[in-house]
Amino acid sequence: MSGADANLRQLLRSIVLLLVLGAIVVALLAAVPSLAVVTHELGQAQAGWVALAVLAELASCFAFVFFFQGIFWRGPRRLAARLAWTEMAAGALLPAGGAGGLGLGAFVLSKFGMPGRAIAIRSSVVFLVTSAVTVGALSVFGFGLAVGVFEGPHQPLLTLLPALVGVLVIGLFLAVPGSLTRIAGKHADKHSRIASTLTSLAAGIRESEAVLRHPNWRLLGAVGFWIFDVATLWLAFRALGSAPPFGAVVMGYLIGMAANMLPIPGGIGAVDLGLVGMLAVYGARLSTAAAAVLVYRAISLWIPTLVGTVAYLLLRGDLRRPVTPRGGSWPPREQTLARARPADPRLVETAAPPSAAEVRRDLHSDFAVPFNLVTGPTRATKERLP
Repeated sequence: MSGADANLRQLLRSIVLLLVLGAIVVALLAAVPSLAVVTHELGQAQAGWVALAVLAELASCFAFVFFFQGIFWRGPRRLAARLAWTEMAAGALLPAGGAGGLGLGAFVLSKFGMPGRAIAIRSSVVFLVTSAVTVGALSVFGFGLAVGVFEGPHQPLLTLLPALVGVLVIGLFLAVPGSLTRIAGKHADKHSRIASTLTSLAAGIRESEAVLRHPNWRLLGAVGFWIFDVATLWLAFRALGSAPPFGAVVMGYLIGMAANMLPIPGGIGAVDLGLVGMLAVYGARLSTAAAAVLVYRAISLWIPTLVGTVAYLLLRGDLRRPVTPRGGSWPPREQTLARARPADPRLVETAAPPSAAEVRRDLHSDFAVPFNLVTGPTRATKERLP
C-alpha cells in the first residue's frame, strides 16, 4: 500500500497548496486597490446562478464518469465510478491537467491486476476521445462564428484561425498511428519496451477512432463532460449579471484552457490568466471576466477535488479485495503487470520487457475494432481486445 499512501499524501499536499493559493487570492483582492472592481463584481454575484453553476459542474463530472464506465466496461461499475472521480481529482490538482489523472488511474488499475498494455490503451482512449471532442468543438464554433451561425466576434483571426488549427490537429491525430507503428517496427529488436509503448499508443489512437466512428449514446458522456464545464463558466458570468454570447465564451474557454497542460499543479495562475485574457479578447469586460473565472475555478477545482479524494479513500479499501472483471478474467498472467506480493517485502516484482516477436505481433494486430459502449466490443472481436 506504500504506493497508494504516497499518492494520497500527494493529493493531500495539493489540497493544502490549493487552500494556501486561495487564501493568497482573497488577500490580494482585499489589499490591492486596483482589484477592488473585481471584488465589487464578486460581491454582486447572485446565489441562484452560482447554484446552477455548481449543478452544471456536477453534471460535467457525472458525464465523465458515465463515459469512463463505457470505456472500462470490464470493471465493476462502482469501481469504475470511483476511479473516474479519482482521475478527475488528480487532473484538477496535479500538473499537466488530465494527463496527471491518467498516471494515478494507471497505478490503481495495475494494482487491480489489469494488464499494463490494456491500461495504456484504454487510458489513452479516455484522454484522446475527450480531447477530440474539445478540438472538434474548437473547429465547429470557430467556423460557426466566422459565418455568423453563432453570436460573437467574427474576425478571421479569432474564428477561422483557431478552427483551422483544430482541423490540423485532427488530421495529425489520424496520421500518427501509421508513423508510430513504423517507428516501433524499426526498433523492435533493440528497444522492445519503447517499441511496445509506441505500439500501445498507436492502438489507443486507433481505438479512439473506432469509438468516434461508431458513436453510441454513451459517447454523450464525453460531450457532456466538456459542454457542462463550459456551461459552468457561462453561468458564472450570468451570476455576475453579464451574459456574453455562448459562442464567445466557448472560444475563450477552449483556447484559455490550453494552459492546463503546463506542469503547474492545478494550472493555478496559468489557466486563470489564460482564461481571463482570452475571454477579454472575445469581448468580455476584463473585470467581469476575472470575477467570473474566479467563481468558475473555485467550483471546477473543488467539486472534483473533494468528491475525488473521498473516492480515492474508498479505492484504497477496494485494493485489499480481489476484483473479478465482468465477462471473465483479465488476460493471462504473462501479459500483465502482475500485482507485487513477494514473500520478501524488499523484493518488487516487475514485468519483463516484451520480446521483439511480441512487439511485431502487436504491430500486425487489428486494434481498430467497433465498440458498443453499452456492452463493450462485439462478440466476434472481444477476444482480440486487451
